[in-house]
Amino acid sequence: MTRLPTFVAATAVILQITAAYGFAQQGSPSDLEIQQAAAAIEQADGYADIVAATERYAAVIASPRVVQLVDEALQNPALNENQRGVLLLERQLSLDCRALGAATAAKLLAVRVIAAGAVTADTPQQFAATLEKFSPLATVMNAALVRQALDTPGNSWPKPLLPLMEQLARDWPQLGALGAATRMANAATTAPAGAPNAVSSPPPSQGPTLVGHWRRTSIVFETPRDEHLVLNSNGTAETWVVTASGREPVTRGRWTAKGTALSVTWEDGRQWGQPFTFFEGQLVFPNVPNQRQFWEAMR
Repeated sequence: MTRLPTFVAATAVILQITAAYGFAQQGSPSDLEIQQAAAAIEQADGYADIVAATERYAAVIASPRVVQLVDEALQNPALNENQRGVLLLERQLSLDCRALGAATAAKLLAVRVIAAGAVTADTPQQFAATLEKFSPLATVMNAALVRQALDTPGNSWPKPLLPLMEQLARDWPQLGALGAATRMANAATTAPAGAPNAVSSPPPSQGPTLVGHWRRTSIVFETPRDEHLVLNSNGTAETWVVTASGREPVTRGRWTAKGTALSVTWEDGRQWGQPFTFFEGQLVFPNVPNQRQFWEAMR
């Protein structure tokens, strides 16, 4: 699936492009002001930064000129689906800022950034990392806010994303970022074909996830050795080894994942921290040349 650009970065690109039109309207922000607003939004990293940038440049973002320039850009037949979708998001941000004020516009923008993160994340862990940056929203995001953010005229969101985001709003305060992200991925994966919340164009978060029970078998002195690894959705981990002579005690720990890096800190002092990937349903960890280990999913 073609990746959507992150909305924060895309906003800056769009504002820079529209500034190049060079329309000089009395009372409208200058190209320099638009570029400054674009830079501030591009550099925003999380909810607090988005709020600060939106409030600082509210007059620029809310200017009718921004909407006019976006509408001009939408007439370009060379735009691809992603570019058109991001233009519509930029247009909505400007309208929200004008009609609802900077604080509410920033909140709606944050929900849309989270939705884009859900679409582009490869794993629940990646999506959870996005949620962590927007943690202040966990206690205020609800189904009504999600609908206000996503159910807008001309929006390009997949229809099944709306109920999944509404579920996220309910789960996030109770389950935390990783638990909510994992449950959202599972809901997208297990929805029956044709059901209202089935994602017709599945987000990359579908498919193998780190959460689960994994086993790696090796032969040591002609005897099989099974190493088990359990990664729970609440961030806890367990490992033990089974051989022909018996089973070793369980060692517990905690795990985190960021991007394609998995880290586990065990109670006995051991620390794992290596890249991972998936291959034909197997967990490849570590995913390092000449050191790759393949773990099968236990059903």
